[in-house]
Amino acid sequence: MSLSGKQWVWPDQDRALVEQLTKDPGISPALARLLVNRGITDPAEAGVFLYPSFDHFHSPWALAGMAEAIKRLLEALNRDEKIVIHGDYDADGIAATVILVETLYCLGGRVDYHLPSRFEEGYGLHLEPLKAIKEAGAALVVTVDCGINAVEEVGWASANGLDMIITDHHQPLKIPSEAVAVINPHQKDCSYPFKELSGAGVAFKMATALMEKAGKPFPEYLLDLAALGTTADVVPLLGENRAIVHHGLKVLRHMDRIGFKALAEAVGLERDRITSTALAFILAPAINAAGRMGEALPAAQILLEDDPARAQNLAEALKRANQLRRNTEQKILLQAEEAAINYLTAGDQRVITLAGENWHHGVIGIVASRLVEKYNHPFCLIALEGEEGRGSARSVKGFDITAALTACSSSLEKFGGHEQAAGFTVRVDQLEALRKGLNRYAALNLRQSDLRPRLFIESELDDSEISCDFTDCLDQMQPFGTANPAPLFASRSWEIQSWRLVGSDQKHLKLQVKKGSRGLNTIFFSGSFLEPQLEKGRRVDLAFKLKNGFFKNQKTLDVEVKDLAYSDNVKNGNLEIIDLRYNKNRLALARDILDRNGSKSIVFTSTRARSKEIKDSYFGEDLPFFVTSGTLNKAASLPSDSNSIILYDLPLYEGLIEPLFGDGAPPNPLTVYLVYGRDDLKRNQRLMDLSLPSENNLKNIAAVLVKNPAAFPQSDYSGLKLEVLDFKPVASFWERCEKIFGEIGLTQEGCLAPDWQKIMDDWPDCLTFSPTFKNVKTIREQCKHFQELLLNAAPLELAAFFTGMAKD
Repeated sequence: MSLSGKQWVWPDQDRALVEQLTKDPGISPALARLLVNRGITDPAEAGVFLYPSFDHFHSPWALAGMAEAIKRLLEALNRDEKIVIHGDYDADGIAATVILVETLYCLGGRVDYHLPSRFEEGYGLHLEPLKAIKEAGAALVVTVDCGINAVEEVGWASANGLDMIITDHHQPLKIPSEAVAVINPHQKDCSYPFKELSGAGVAFKMATALMEKAGKPFPEYLLDLAALGTTADVVPLLGENRAIVHHGLKVLRHMDRIGFKALAEAVGLERDRITSTALAFILAPAINAAGRMGEALPAAQILLEDDPARAQNLAEALKRANQLRRNTEQKILLQAEEAAINYLTAGDQRVITLAGENWHHGVIGIVASRLVEKYNHPFCLIALEGEEGRGSARSVKGFDITAALTACSSSLEKFGGHEQAAGFTVRVDQLEALRKGLNRYAALNLRQSDLRPRLFIESELDDSEISCDFTDCLDQMQPFGTANPAPLFASRSWEIQSWRLVGSDQKHLKLQVKKGSRGLNTIFFSGSFLEPQLEKGRRVDLAFKLKNGFFKNQKTLDVEVKDLAYSDNVKNGNLEIIDLRYNKNRLALARDILDRNGSKSIVFTSTRARSKEIKDSYFGEDLPFFVTSGTLNKAASLPSDSNSIILYDLPLYEGLIEPLFGDGAPPNPLTVYLVYGRDDLKRNQRLMDLSLPSENNLKNIAAVLVKNPAAFPQSDYSGLKLEVLDFKPVASFWERCEKIFGEIGLTQEGCLAPDWQKIMDDWPDCLTFSPTFKNVKTIREQCKHFQELLLNAAPLELAAFFTGMAKD
């Protein structure tokens, strides 16, 4: 059982695909398992992923509206018109703003920029700032990271002689058609091959096109800013984003930008330690802190600064703002968590909506993310200010929070965002309507089972694979972030040696574990809540992340534990479960068990060939009693003195193992070893195919039958197998085929029916008229459900299931 109550979800991997990738000498088996788990199965595709290059950048001209935007910008440059870049107050919007400001400066433009105040204006375009920009003499405004739904504001600007170019990456609900150009990869008419650019990514594409048209070199020096915006925003680090961040980090490590150098020194980050993780969790939060806690201007200033002394002062100010942000965040987190408990325990609230007076709306988005991570529910947090509240929403995987807000638009003043994150404004008198509306939408689009906290294990590692050599290989998967997270590993059966609480508030758990002669020193951040459950000497499975660390300039292996699960025994009365599922060497496990129990064991395997594998590798004197699917079907007499059952393979259906538990709950102690794994699903699928004709098999058999109606009388159905099947079915397979064909009217009295063509034309709908085929589908579904139960249920749950089966 997971000590934190989370369900561990294990990957279902194709070993052949893993082996295919390991043919590349640069890809280890462990790295190959990760790549396959992320959908990368082709060696060429793996090369593109592991080695991002400039070749992976798409042409900026493929973005709809780019040609019109560049034409208008060049006109403004040639006419010496004043251009204003309108950004946003977060790191993505700030980085995007600086990209275009620097580009236009480089081309001799008369350029200024405006970053909205989170507190006075809020997100997006607003009329008052646009009026001020117009009055200050601007002829052209270029938005970055905002404006895609600002129809009214763009309409005003157009009517008053202020040209607008909209660049954005948020989902378009309405298109401001009166703009000179609109650039957003999510537009319906945009054929750009990569849709997930950040605001800074879109700005970088515009800068690239502008520099190209002006006859200037590719602006590689701007990639540090594009990497900042891409990493800080909620966009997937795949495809072109991966290339942007990969090469942007290289630019960033050179520290040519004085502002980045000053900020890295202020937070104690050495240039060779700058990774996507450091960018996302150290540098980006400091940039974000300016707009969260006050005004975003200092963050833009430090990135544009060319004076080291001024940059140092700005860096210290951002560091202080970030510390204030942390303190404020922690205070709100405690209050929100206390308020959330009532909704979480009510059971009918799938989206948790909380509102608070004096909550700082600059940090509620971070708090919402923390709550989603801990409770696995979508959260909406609202900072109340008088009669209105500003909200931030964060969601769980698979639930589109912006779509949910769209369904509640009548209760909102404004909103916008992505699938996983959104912002909105709501009146206080609409709070309850919003809460109910979100939960109505969630009731239809979010299953209760999806809210159970889960850990998605990407790969199981042997103790020998947990090494600095492997973390060096793991670095090839950087940059990590959204859609390409740092992988979560698992390793089984580590013995707890010792532990202690660390940190100023004693919140973190330092845990020492051992497996054989190998020891690991691990850290579980905020893991102090597990201390009461720990027992020295107990065996646990570890869920953890790996990375290279440094101590006194020496490379170290950092093992960050995310969860623990006892891998010991679970008892229910006389029944004891020992959970050894998913082990990579089940044959060795079976031998170890038999060495202890010998003839007192019953071993269940799916086939006699599988039993033979164990017999051939076991050299003990006392052989166990072997049973297979066929043996139990024949109601074999089982030894009465058995004290253990080894489920070596995954049983196909419940009826196969009922005889193993006798007529009631075991009167004497009985230990059940779960040794099967997810690999067994393919074998079981083949076993089902032997007796249960699938829709595809029936179609192929029928096709041959209608071509040769005289050659296949009723008594000779089995002769078809050599022509249309790649396996040898059992007799019941052909009996079911005969019944199904008769029930749907394809055959009559063993011969092809006169109107067989009508039946074939109605395929596969005609199968709905066959009770036998319906029964086949039901059996398959029952088998699937039963196997998933045995694979995914916790040991305690299985102990109760086996006991209940015996009682039945």
